[in-house]
Amino acid sequence: MAVNICINTGHDSSVSIVKDGKLLVHIVEERLSHNKHDEFPVMSIGKVKDYVDSVDSCNYTHLFHQFADFKWPTHLLYKIFHPNFWDSDGSVEDFNYNVFQSHHDLHAIVSLCHSGFDDAVLVVMDGAGSTYSYGKENQTIYEVCEKNIEIKERVIVGDGSEVVDIYNQAIPNFIKDTTNIGAGYVYASVTECLSFNAIDCGKTMGLSAYGEDDENIPELISIQNCGNDKFTLRMTMGQPQCGHTHALINEHPVKDFYVNEYEIEIPPIDLCTEEQLRLQQNLAYRVQDDYEKYLIHTCKRALEMSNSRNLILSGGCALNCVANYKLLKSLPEDVNLYVEPVSDDSGVSLGGAYCLTDMNTFKLESLYLGGQLEYDYELVGNNEIEYDVEPENVAEIISLGNIVAIAQGRSEIGPRALGNRSLLFDPRVKDGKDVVNKIKNREYFRPFAGTVLKEHAKDYFDMDRLDESPFMMYAVDVLPHKRDEIPSIVHVDGTCRIQTVTLEQNKNYYNLISEFYKLTGVPILFNTSFNLAGDTMVETIDDAFYTLRNSQINYMYLPEIGKLIQIN
Repeated sequence: MAVNICINTGHDSSVSIVKDGKLLVHIVEERLSHNKHDEFPVMSIGKVKDYVDSVDSCNYTHLFHQFADFKWPTHLLYKIFHPNFWDSDGSVEDFNYNVFQSHHDLHAIVSLCHSGFDDAVLVVMDGAGSTYSYGKENQTIYEVCEKNIEIKERVIVGDGSEVVDIYNQAIPNFIKDTTNIGAGYVYASVTECLSFNAIDCGKTMGLSAYGEDDENIPELISIQNCGNDKFTLRMTMGQPQCGHTHALINEHPVKDFYVNEYEIEIPPIDLCTEEQLRLQQNLAYRVQDDYEKYLIHTCKRALEMSNSRNLILSGGCALNCVANYKLLKSLPEDVNLYVEPVSDDSGVSLGGAYCLTDMNTFKLESLYLGGQLEYDYELVGNNEIEYDVEPENVAEIISLGNIVAIAQGRSEIGPRALGNRSLLFDPRVKDGKDVVNKIKNREYFRPFAGTVLKEHAKDYFDMDRLDESPFMMYAVDVLPHKRDEIPSIVHVDGTCRIQTVTLEQNKNYYNLISEFYKLTGVPILFNTSFNLAGDTMVETIDDAFYTLRNSQINYMYLPEIGKLIQIN
């Protein structure tokens, strides 16, 4: 029985384990270390032996593989399985491993495998992928037919001059552009300009709904230029700083945004004047609107390169659920769209692991592929109480205006909470978004998601051609006559990021929502990730209790053992 793993180092580091051609587990480092976007998968590697007794081969990936040191994870992994292996020079030459060079190829592989399509046009779009002597990956279009993946076009960030002086690479004939930074890079740069972490583009997406078209803000993402030639790329001969865009606007740091040649320095959002806040909102609106138009144009152009009517979207930009929905609505009726839910960089280890198999495509049915929740805990003090409960009891507690955490089974992989590590609330509460944002200590403009029983989804939401949305990859329009019924999950633009759920997908979660529906007439629960701002999603029972004990969340439901924890 072959055991193959792939280790992704760099931001959003992770480990994926494949046994006999099937994914066994996907481990994300930040869920264990609680260091967001953690670059060093030390704890993840330490978990490998919990799942397998040996490893036959190991692959590695890193955005900057030319500079990455893969000796330490190799030594660590080998030491775990062979505690007495350490010889005089510490060599592990008999350990079989490979390093992947193309970041985009791995995004493409994982999304192809999960899509279930035998043929497709595949678009990978993110901030920037792997570095070559002539530039950095920014956007790649593939054609897929019977497991054969052909690069049709790769857009490169750079001006054609050498970026990394260690290869003498000729520019391949599929390279389209070498002059402008691309759409994802622009979006990340504007996110930094708004004083957020460049990786946290979801904040810009949420803020954009509060803005409007501002004629003083120039075009940020150009369809013709595959991005923006007003931005330039700053790279150094040493290892680039991971997690930062290093984009410049008019040769000044990106935090200083220019409108009509006048410098406007934007302070952090919580220190803004009303005028500066309006500028932030409008800037977010502009980059989101430009990106949506660019995405639609690019995907339609990609479809023209092939006879396939299956379209796959992957890479970090695929997490923009607002744009995904607008793309869906713009496509011809005969086009099938699949958006990869593990499009963040933790997902590239999945691609690397799948490379070690026959790479069969299958329809992804579940994201509950993380660690299993263990129920080894002790209550502390007189203010912590445990009850035996049924789903209807928990539904009633939620209907009375309480936030209830739910923790069960294996954790979700990817960035979305899907009912195994979630905070739940009543979507009927008018100011519910403000209530939960305050408790989670999140910014005012951050929207929340809703989980709806699949059979009722079209009663509340414009699903277009979607039969379901199990992985929360679309922010769909809430039907106008239903918005007042579920106000706490309706964003200011009238949309809601939704998860549909069936009994087969998540029995305990489905039953809880069903009981809430019986009680209130609403087949939906307000759903957000089980964590506080600045922390990562809960993984273990210890994480769960830590979050409860350091917040105003008073209830946690453990449906697998029928328990409710109350902390007063």
